Amino acid sequence: MMLPAMSSVFSLADEAAIPEYHDGMLEVTFRGGLAGPLGPTGLSPAFGGLTHAGPLMLTRAAAALTSGLGTLMAYERSGLIRRIIPLTEDGPTGAVDGETPALAMVANAMFPREPAQPNAGVALVELFKDQDTQTLEAELRRDPAVEAVSRVPVRYLLAPARAGRPGRPGPAAAAPATALWNLAKIRWAQARAKPGFKDATDIHVAVLDTGIDTGHPDRPPVMPVYEYTHPTVSVTSSNRDIIGHGTHVAGTIAARINNGVGINGVCSCKLSAFKIFDDTPDWFAQQGYFAYFVHPAMYQRALSRCLTLGVNVINLSIGGSGAPSGNESLLFNKLLTAGTTVVAAMGNANSATPSYPAAIPGVIAVGATSINDARASFSNFGPHITVCAPGEGIWSTVPTYPGNAGYYPRPTFPPRPDLTRPIPRETDYAAWPGTSMAAPHVAAAAALLLAKHGPMTPAAVKAKMAATAVKVPGMLGQNFSHEYGYVRLDLVKLLT
Repeated sequence: MMLPAMSSVFSLADEAAIPEYHDGMLEVTFRGGLAGPLGPTGLSPAFGGLTHAGPLMLTRAAAALTSGLGTLMAYERSGLIRRIIPLTEDGPTGAVDGETPALAMVANAMFPREPAQPNAGVALVELFKDQDTQTLEAELRRDPAVEAVSRVPVRYLLAPARAGRPGRPGPAAAAPATALWNLAKIRWAQARAKPGFKDATDIHVAVLDTGIDTGHPDRPPVMPVYEYTHPTVSVTSSNRDIIGHGTHVAGTIAARINNGVGINGVCSCKLSAFKIFDDTPDWFAQQGYFAYFVHPAMYQRALSRCLTLGVNVINLSIGGSGAPSGNESLLFNKLLTAGTTVVAAMGNANSATPSYPAAIPGVIAVGATSINDARASFSNFGPHITVCAPGEGIWSTVPTYPGNAGYYPRPTFPPRPDLTRPIPRETDYAAWPGTSMAAPHVAAAAALLLAKHGPMTPAAVKAKMAATAVKVPGMLGQNFSHEYGYVRLDLVKLLT
């Protein structure tokens, strides 16, 4: 019997087996301004004359006074900590006055935070062994110098694996209208033909994903930002989109329109890409395959950058069943309060189990429908769903260079990957399924709505999406259902 191919992008059967949280990883938020005259922790009076002695002496004093910080230092001295990653790009990453990264991190957290640094005072602590995490978490929770501590949820892609042939060419000319059934279904051409139609050329949309092929002939014409490097994070992250997922999502949103090549995007906008996956797959021993997981530091830094840049719309075609960490929740609250509309995919497990960030309150959660307006067999459901959009066989851009969709297995039991036999993915263009492919239709529609009406709150955008969605036969006359939400996106109704 042939063994199944090991994939880096999860299929329907795999999602239920993905862990909720990263092994051995904690997110720690330190109370800012511990060196101030009086702080909420009550620690400052104990420092006495040390308030001007510099970060090293202050940190030593804090560690001596608080059990959690003391335990953190002890773990580091004992070699139990793999790495510590401050979530601010410009935070200390090494020693302070010859001391350890843990001391440097705490020293940085002890001084008042800059409002322009949403991730200030937050760090990821990664241990070698997961069994050591529980003790450290308990000690840190009791520490008055620690504002919050939580496990770090796993986030992953929400499109099944698609193996292609090496060097497979995409269409040499514009794709036929029958292939772009998704645009016909949401009445894309009719909406653009309406008097007064305004494209989203001034709207800033961010795609947080696997990267983007900036050399693709159909790439979005305007890209204010493409961020993919993180010098303070020990990962390999190039400007290449190895998996192709981010390029596919970006193409649905904003591929060049009517340029005679490939496909049309839903809108023309200012599209920025933030790579939140590194280039090295992780071996998922429990299931016997490699997987690309969202890197938590790259992800939260990207959310923070979207906040400081004032991005109008964010597309997140990722998910995971682990509840958000404290800082992830805080970043989403800040983005929504600041007026950023966030769109996220529901997930592909045909399950009512909530997937985040789609299940975060205020986010527009998107399910997938087929060409006949039925719920896609893989699409998740639940009371938090907002609308559906086309999500089966969606043609879009993928990188023009070869990429890797996983590795073929060796004929062993349990199966192990053969690193000399990567599974190639398609190049140039490909038709993929997934709620990952549905969400960018809605993100682009939100950009068009903002272009037409001017500034709107995320709640108002979400309400407009719900009020103008087209009902389908599977709803049986209902206005809302857990399987479909308020049903399928329609651009003509949305923009009228």
